[in-house]
Amino acid sequence: MQFLEAPAAMSDSTVDSVQPRRGGPVPGSERSVAQSGRVTIRDVARAAGVSRQTVTRAINDMSEISQETRQRVLETVEELGYRPNRFAIDLSRQRTHAVGLIVRTFLNPYYAQLADAFISELRRRDWQVVVSTAEQGEAEAVRSMASQADAIIGYFVRPQEEFAAAARGVPIVQLEQRATIPGVHSIELDFRTGITDLVAALRAKGAQRFAMIDASSADSGSAAVGSPRRGFFEEAVGAPCPVVTEPETIAGGVNGFRRLLAQDPEIDTVLAFNDLMAMGAVQGAHTLGVDVPGAVRIVGIDGISLGEAISPTLTTLSLETHAVAAEAASILAELFASEPMPSASITRAVTPVVLWRESA
Repeated sequence: MQFLEAPAAMSDSTVDSVQPRRGGPVPGSERSVAQSGRVTIRDVARAAGVSRQTVTRAINDMSEISQETRQRVLETVEELGYRPNRFAIDLSRQRTHAVGLIVRTFLNPYYAQLADAFISELRRRDWQVVVSTAEQGEAEAVRSMASQADAIIGYFVRPQEEFAAAARGVPIVQLEQRATIPGVHSIELDFRTGITDLVAALRAKGAQRFAMIDASSADSGSAAVGSPRRGFFEEAVGAPCPVVTEPETIAGGVNGFRRLLAQDPEIDTVLAFNDLMAMGAVQGAHTLGVDVPGAVRIVGIDGISLGEAISPTLTTLSLETHAVAAEAASILAELFASEPMPSASITRAVTPVVLWRESA
């Protein structure tokens, strides 16, 4: 799935003479490409033995160059994996940066809310926005997005080397996980602090017997170890507590709540991996005749506005989507302002905060 504002096609009216290549690529050109990371039009021109304007004409099927030169340039483009710089294209049309956002799926309303926050922030900066999902696979989504955007922001669970290779030099800002390789930057969500603060506040409200509905998807962690959110929760609680794993859906929350009560009927506080599962837990409590929050407090993680549509309204650990979008945009602004773009990873942190409603 993809939504985009397509940039205009590149044009170049500057006349420039063809510089024939003699004896293949200029010595050392391959090394300069490897060192720079992202292949540039200069790299293509150097390897093909022509000017930058000639590369532009060849790519855009313009006149004033021979068919032989055009073919040589296009073969070099393919060989080096060159992707025309979308920012340069847009400048020729008085346009600005194009930024791609990749989310896992829109079946979870959290990602729709996140996309809305990014669209608002990026448009505020007069940047174009291209939105897509990773349902066809992360590498494929990144590869497709890299042909349309100057930078990519997204949720990725595969090894960073995989999606960085698919980006072919386009800078990436990864959400939630810390970047560890050059060319990949990150917005790290400080779940340790957020969950620790949440547990402390719940204890102050009288919570004593904690339990969790964790996610069972491969993206969220192995069944034996669980998600990082589970690890921080168990660390904050400081004692063994019941944990069940379920799919990241409302139905998963319903079933998870029933399983927790079967394990320990005395639990009084349940944390769910996300808001959808927490909403399911509230529904499960209603079905079983369990009062929320009188008998059991239920808390989600995400901060989606849909949590206000259930009764009781859902208390949640908000992931602060607008802060995430603002921090990611600030990283991109720093990258776009640098020539060349720095490859060293930039990481900014956002701490989730409790959004108190009626369920806890």
